Amino acid sequence: MTKIFIDAGHGGSDPGAVGNRLQEKALTLRIATKIKSLLEEYKDVSIKMSRTGDNYPSLSARTKAANEWAADIFLSIHINAGGGTGYEDYIYTSASVKAKEYQSIIHAEIIKLIDTD
Repeated sequence: MTKIFIDAGHGGSDPGAVGNRLQEKALTLRIATKIKSLLEEYKDVSIKMSRTGDNYPSLSARTKAANEWAADIFLSIHINAGGGTGYEDYIYTSASVKAKEYQSIIHAEIIKLIDTD
């Protein structure tokens, strides 16, 4: 069973980026919830979320929850509004070879979906 911990960035008193009457915290929660529903269609996948409402778990609480659950993948959703552009993903520097393979596959598949050239 693969355990995937989905972290909807920001929340509660931390709205994240705000513009055009949109708040990053609301968008990340919608994206995270959609990803969860898509992943639930797969067998042998278990999913937990850092938040399911408008609350703010601290960064340490988010990572602690994922680690205590022994998550295989920690997916944190954010929106580049502070000068970043495009799609980015990061991986822990001492991640396993398997984790690096997953990151590479996920990155390539998302790029296929968003590449508009």
